Amino acid sequence: MKTKIVHNISQLLKKVILFFLSILLLYLISALFLSLLRTRPIELSCRADKEISISTNGVHLDIVLPVEYVHPELLEKLNILKGTKYVSFGWGDQEFYINTPTWADLTFPIAFNALFLKSKTVMHVTCYQSSYQSWRRLDLCNSQLDLLNQYIESSFTKKENGNLIKLDVKGYYKSDSFFEAQGSFFFYRTCNIWVNKALKKIGVSTSIWSPFDLGILYHLPE
Repeated sequence: MKTKIVHNISQLLKKVILFFLSILLLYLISALFLSLLRTRPIELSCRADKEISISTNGVHLDIVLPVEYVHPELLEKLNILKGTKYVSFGWGDQEFYINTPTWADLTFPIAFNALFLKSKTVMHVTCYQSSYQSWRRLDLCNSQLDLLNQYIESSFTKKENGNLIKLDVKGYYKSDSFFEAQGSFFFYRTCNIWVNKALKKIGVSTSIWSPFDLGILYHLPE
C-alpha cells in the first residue's frame, strides 16, 4: 500500500514538473517568435529633435531622459541628486528588481514568484552625471516626449497628496532608488515589456512582445 502511494506521488510530481517545463518552453518559443516581429506604427509628421535613450544592465531595460526633458512636476517629487544630467526609469517586480541586478543573482524562488505569482512592483530611478556609449539613442518629437512622461509618471503609486512613495531599501548604487509602482508583475508583463509598451505608446517601432531586453534592443538603432 505504501509503495503504491509513493509511486502515485512520484507520478504526480513528474506531471507537475512536466507541466511547468511545458509552460516555460512555450513561453520561450513565444518570446523568441514575437521578439523578431516588428510593430509598424504610423509615421509622425512632427520634428523628432529630442534625444532619449534606452539602457540595459543585461537584465532590466530602463528609459533614460535628459533631466530637462522630465516633466518638472515629476522631477520635483523625485528629489534627484545634485549634478544629475540624466534620469533613468524602470518598472518591475519588487523582489526581482531589488535582489537581481545581474543574472548571476537570480535564484529559482525569485524567478518562480515573479513569473507565476502576481507580486508588488517598483519603479527604479537612477541618476547619471554623464551618458554612456552603450545606450541606444532614440529621437522623439515633443508630443512623443509628453506621452512618454505621462506613461512614466502614471506608473508610480502616489499618496493622496500626490507625493511618491520611496522605499527604504538600498539601490544598486548611491545614485539610484526604488519607489512603489502601479500594477502587478506577471510572466506576460515583465520589466522589459513595460519598456516595450512605452515604445508602442509613443509610436516607436519595436517588437510585438518581448519579456527580454535583447528582443527589444534588436529593433532599436545601434
